[in-house]
Amino acid sequence: MKSLPQPCYDCIHFREAKSGKCDGFPDQIPEQIWSGGFQHDKPFPGDRGFRFRRKITRVFSTIPEVAELLKVNPKTIYRAVWSKQLPAYKVGKAWRIADKDIELFRK
Repeated sequence: MKSLPQPCYDCIHFREAKSGKCDGFPDQIPEQIWSGGFQHDKPFPGDRGFRFRRKITRVFSTIPEVAELLKVNPKTIYRAVWSKQLPAYKVGKAWRIADKDIELFRK
């Protein structure tokens, strides 16, 4: 089997790179799609109604989302922001924290 085209990696239905599986094709993505010969935003025989849908990559998180991710109280995240241990950006009245900063803070 050929290497996976980039669009499959970006699809919300994609599951396994090793075996080439997705929600539409749980056994194996057909060679025509796999090789990039067919753009799967239109119906394809056997796709069970699934079409290519781009993943939305979140770049920023809210303080409650960060607290849930790190399994701490939101007050802990606020303290880290106020003490400048965790960079954050104010958007209106809400704080946003870049996902890359969360990873650095986590370490």
